[in-house]
Amino acid sequence: MAKVITVASGKGGVGKTSISLNLSLALAAAGYRVCLFDADLGLANVNILTGLYPEHGLAEVIDGSQGLADIMIRDFNGIDIIPGSSGVEKLADLSGDEAGRLISSFLGLSAYDYFILDTSAGISAQVLSFCRASHEMILVATPEPTSLTDAYSLLKVMAKGKAMPKVRVVINQVRSAAAAKQAYTKLKKTVHKFLSVRVSPLGILARDPNVPIAVVSQVPFFTLFPDTPATRCIKAIALKLIRNPGQDIPVEAFWNQCLKLLAKGRPEPGAGVEASSQEPVPQAVVLEDRAALENRLAGIEDNMSRLLAEMAEIKSLLSRSGMKPVLPAESPVPGEHRIISRPFELNFEAWVANRK
Repeated sequence: MAKVITVASGKGGVGKTSISLNLSLALAAAGYRVCLFDADLGLANVNILTGLYPEHGLAEVIDGSQGLADIMIRDFNGIDIIPGSSGVEKLADLSGDEAGRLISSFLGLSAYDYFILDTSAGISAQVLSFCRASHEMILVATPEPTSLTDAYSLLKVMAKGKAMPKVRVVINQVRSAAAAKQAYTKLKKTVHKFLSVRVSPLGILARDPNVPIAVVSQVPFFTLFPDTPATRCIKAIALKLIRNPGQDIPVEAFWNQCLKLLAKGRPEPGAGVEASSQEPVPQAVVLEDRAALENRLAGIEDNMSRLLAEMAEIKSLLSRSGMKPVLPAESPVPGEHRIISRPFELNFEAWVANRK
């Protein structure tokens, strides 16, 4: 029996893989047996963060050429890692024999206290199935309006199904506790207003200059910088999970449920994130940001309206007079001006077009 936790996000680039990896290390450092399953297609992010380049992945387990024990990376700083690679993509189209072979492989695993899945960003069939089959989900977002909106979109799609895990939110890359609280409050209010989903806060991760250094070094920041702000934050999140552990489920039961959901939820051809994103999304998540932008836009429009009105008035006056001052060189008397009758053309629209 293990606590199965899926880490997901509506938007890429929010630090989901980094949180999955470093949270796994924090739980292992606290004395728990942890298995991290990299369900992000291609294993690219785990490669970058750890310097691991496995030769085999889940695809070989599915076709029977390798066992799960053969592809697993054992005892990486105290945790075991299952490389998903392209095999994750094949999960939606398994035959009965392949599904049975995969589940049998998981039955042979050692017992773990925590089984953590790092999913791809977005709302693919694999991501939705992993989230729905687990009893707990960590939703990662940043204070950026686009990240909060995409996090809401993921929950909106998940809410359409019957299975819904416990959702706990981590706000990453925050500059202050106040900014994190404001971002979480926006997300929570919108979710509670429009969806029958309940979310709760799990923690925050401070913006930390040591995190990019760890990425370049290909060493998790939890290991490389044990006392940096990001590490202190991840330890606090791990402690909160330990104190409020949630429900244990057999790993094989998780995979049975996951594969059933995948079989039911195969996307239609051409469907995906792009199709789903066409649905209207309530903008209450970014209401304050939108209001500020609208106020700025209204001010610009007012200024432009006044400018256009003044230009039109000047153009009208000059057109009615039909006169234009001539330079001294055109005057018959040196140093004097004379007035000639000549239309004065002021094409403001053409000037604007030429500047674009």
